[in-house]
Amino acid sequence: MQGIGFVGETKEQDVDAIVEAAHARLAAVPAFDLRIGPEVLDPEAVLLHVHPDSPVRAVRSAIRNAIGDVLGEIPEKAEGFTPHVSVAYSAQDGPASPIAQILDGLNLTPAQARISSAELIVIHRDNQMYEWEPFAKLPLG
Repeated sequence: MQGIGFVGETKEQDVDAIVEAAHARLAAVPAFDLRIGPEVLDPEAVLLHVHPDSPVRAVRSAIRNAIGDVLGEIPEKAEGFTPHVSVAYSAQDGPASPIAQILDGLNLTPAQARISSAELIVIHRDNQMYEWEPFAKLPLG
């Protein structure tokens, strides 16, 4: 949802301070329920939109503000963010029609989820795919 910077370029004490600031800010964001789906075929991924999206935006805003509290600036733009769950990513160019046909043939019921925490992660694409490990798990509300 929101990047801070590259691992080798981000000071550990800044990350720890961001975690602390995010903990305080996320305490003001109540836990919430989401409906996840339907599926959307994006040019580079298969996504599931989330509804309502305003609570997810509130979590991102709290984290962005925590980053700003510590760094004085926020590395990524606020605009252009669409709350979603990523299901699959494209690793190379190819036709989307086979995936679109499969998705069109599905009749999936949207999933329900209770969101009561936010995870701050260390993410990379060193192996030509997204991989991450948890860094901190912060409760909402």
